[in-house]
Amino acid sequence: MSDTMTNAWFHRLKAANRMLIKLNGGIEESAELASISKSQIGRCNSTTDTELLPITAIIRLEAECGDPVVTRAMAELHECTLVSPKDKPADGRCVMRDNGELQRLNGELQIGLAAAVSDMVITPSEAMISMRNLEAMERKIPDMKTSLTQIIARGGISAGLRVVGD
Repeated sequence: MSDTMTNAWFHRLKAANRMLIKLNGGIEESAELASISKSQIGRCNSTTDTELLPITAIIRLEAECGDPVVTRAMAELHECTLVSPKDKPADGRCVMRDNGELQRLNGELQIGLAAAVSDMVITPSEAMISMRNLEAMERKIPDMKTSLTQIIARGGISAGLRVVGD
């Protein structure tokens, strides 16, 4: 990585650190909120010091002000964009739907494999079909992981099942 890029990264993150401290009311308020010393926050806020906020402080301060200033800067440095769940339309994702889809895809894989081995010979064509079915399952697994991660983050959820006509 070139010195210019390293300097650009550092200065972008330093500016984001300073903005986060400002959004949280300055050095004293930020120190209290982040549970770190005023001198450390002061060093993180200084344009001449190389110290940056620790990740735990960033998380606490961003949560407090409701603006992921430093996280957004880090994403931008990696040419990524943050998307707020509030700005994103609900996709109707739920663990039951994701599980059902995974089970359907697994069923297709198992049926294809059972048919392929029924004559004790697996042809390249049958193997290719099974490979496609397996790849479809692999593409669905991240959705299931996202659903489960959301449940963990929320501390669990109710399945919300009802009797039809209820």
